[in-house]
Amino acid sequence: MRGTKPNILMVMLDSVRPEWLSCYGSAATTSPRIDAIAERGTVFETAIGPSAWTFPVMASVFTGMLPTKHGGHDEHQLLDSAYPTLAETLQRHGYDTAGFADVPYVGPSTRLDRGFGFLSNMRVPQVSLASKVFKAAGRVHRKVSGRYTKTCETRVLMGEALRWYERQRDRSKPFFLYLHTDETHAPFLPPPEYRRKFAGLSRTRMYEINQDKQLYVSGQVRMTERDFADLHALAKAEVAFFDAWLGVLLDRLERDGVLSDTAVVIAADHGDNLGEHGLLRHGLCLYDTLVHVPLIVKSAGTGSGRRVRELVQLIDVFPTLMTAAGIDEPATRAEHQGGDLAAQVREGRFARFAVSELYRPGQGLWRKKAPGFMPEFLERYDRRLRALRTNTHKYIWASNGRCELYDLTRDPGERRNLIDLEAGRAADMQRDLDAWLATFEAKEASATVAVEDTADERVFERLKELGYVE
Repeated sequence: MRGTKPNILMVMLDSVRPEWLSCYGSAATTSPRIDAIAERGTVFETAIGPSAWTFPVMASVFTGMLPTKHGGHDEHQLLDSAYPTLAETLQRHGYDTAGFADVPYVGPSTRLDRGFGFLSNMRVPQVSLASKVFKAAGRVHRKVSGRYTKTCETRVLMGEALRWYERQRDRSKPFFLYLHTDETHAPFLPPPEYRRKFAGLSRTRMYEINQDKQLYVSGQVRMTERDFADLHALAKAEVAFFDAWLGVLLDRLERDGVLSDTAVVIAADHGDNLGEHGLLRHGLCLYDTLVHVPLIVKSAGTGSGRRVRELVQLIDVFPTLMTAAGIDEPATRAEHQGGDLAAQVREGRFARFAVSELYRPGQGLWRKKAPGFMPEFLERYDRRLRALRTNTHKYIWASNGRCELYDLTRDPGERRNLIDLEAGRAADMQRDLDAWLATFEAKEASATVAVEDTADERVFERLKELGYVE
């Protein structure tokens, strides 16, 4: 540690539901290395994400505010507002900032690289010779097998992060190291050892399970309860595989005497639907299957495990890390829509509600894979959503007028819409939402910008390589 500023490690597990981690109740021990961090930090049991997929979530985490304020969302996939990001703020206060994101939505194509001295999306020109060999092996494997595989991607991610830590960082400065893994993102295709241990499935069975959301939601492919149970098991296997590799980095930090001086944040950007609400994977809704996420925070120094049941938000991470780093920027903090988690826990004062948002989804893949479904898709999903969630209820405003209300105490699966039965409560929550919206100026996008429809072949190829498109 340099001076009084702690190092900071942020790890984002793409698409992970809390129950897939053993520290959140998984019967299988999927995350022993993450559990060890949890035992030294705080586990937030009711953490709510700002949106339902990676780009708007990470734009919100990096700015400490919701999409309507910072302007980055489905309809405008660029963070081009003037609000300072977490990395920019830390860099301005003496941090060496680096990011390794195995997803194309966090990088220069979306301007989420702002403030990073180095941010790699694991493209071949960006990685070391050893990583080039691993990536080549993965490409050969995919070509020979004729199937998408994740061979070597996590090895590359962690190898590159370790290489930066060991050889490239400025040792005169504290570091901010951000890791974002696609290993835990569907398609769930864990290595054989983990597949057998956590799912007990053959390779043939793993590949025969549909993981294409367009095909499932459009009704072209039917899926059984066994299919979804097997997907849960495969997802846990992916968590376990990444957890083991994260342990390699944590061990190195421990050996160097650095881990104790490092604040650690481990979270998921969003969850996944596995059959719930007639949906597969993420996007399209703001149910808790997507917006209720794991969040673990370990401060620098010694500490003992604590569990917090009260409502918190992912947008609390930026102000929390500002406090941890001793950064006093009142103008930056004044724009945040979240608050310091340590202060919330210490004072016992938590937000009365959390807000999540989802803008109109892109249509490119839906038109390509399910052209006959488009009239129904547009009628059901071409709308903006805004959810206001308390400890007991969730109200979802929809721009097409199909609003929803759920009693989360009696109906945690959000299956029974009470919008007509409890109109008074819905009206009260709508007023709270309107009052919240009136507290800031919304940023209107100047033009629709969608990564999936861009002409940037590098982004498209990366999406294809990671299984987002075919």
